[in-house]
Amino acid sequence: MSESTEELYGQLCWLAIPVTDIERAKAFYAEVFSWEISPNGVPHGRPGVKELYFFNRDKALNGAFYVMEDGYHVINHSIGSHDAFSVHPSFNVKNCKETLELVTKLGGKTQLHKTELGENMGHYARFIDTEDNLIGIWSKI
Repeated sequence: MSESTEELYGQLCWLAIPVTDIERAKAFYAEVFSWEISPNGVPHGRPGVKELYFFNRDKALNGAFYVMEDGYHVINHSIGSHDAFSVHPSFNVKNCKETLELVTKLGGKTQLHKTELGENMGHYARFIDTEDNLIGIWSKI
């Protein structure tokens, strides 16, 4: 493994922001944070998500606004609700499964087990930390 890859472990790698009004969200975040936001959305196959609008900030931040269907945009989270989610950071890790095992050992809870993204895009998972925060993780393997 290269040293540059290892340097990325533990850094924010994706920010998912569920929205109900994409134009309002684009205007707000472009003004507040100077994010560059794609003008057009792309379809998403996940239940409850209509489409994604990708954004970035000088290659230091990447993410997407998830335009949600009614009933899927929540402002809190729970162990039993895998399809609904709130704003949460996602961090690059070496291996999602191993990280979830460590999280559990340290008192956290798995919210979504390691899930393949498809098209060789890696894997993701989510957990609830000891402070009841929803956190996402991503790994290539």
